[in-house]
Amino acid sequence: MTSPPVRRNSPRIWWAVTGGYAVAIAVLAVLPPTPGISVGYLDKLAHLCEYALFAWCLRRAAHASAFSRSSELLLALGFSIAYGALLEGIQGVLGYRSAEWGDVIANTVGAVIGTGFDKKVR
Repeated sequence: MTSPPVRRNSPRIWWAVTGGYAVAIAVLAVLPPTPGISVGYLDKLAHLCEYALFAWCLRRAAHASAFSRSSELLLALGFSIAYGALLEGIQGVLGYRSAEWGDVIANTVGAVIGTGFDKKVR
């Protein structure tokens, strides 16, 4: 017996992509920093971009699951901001990483951008 074909906007695909991306963000957040490499403010740009993409993926997954527009926005924005803050908090208790308010702000700005970016959702 074969599985039914998976549609391009299948909730299963979008949730799998979003979950995989969330795991990748978490792994990168807890890896020890590379000694001798200083990225300066590019770090903030990286945070902004990774959370913009995360919020966008969350919104696409919510849309594919037939959430209401307001629920899509709340889920994408709320969860991506909370996830970013949680990972910064975890970094704060690791002996080899540090939590920074600047990263939380960059994550939040990225989440706002990613949530509002998808003009084709509706």
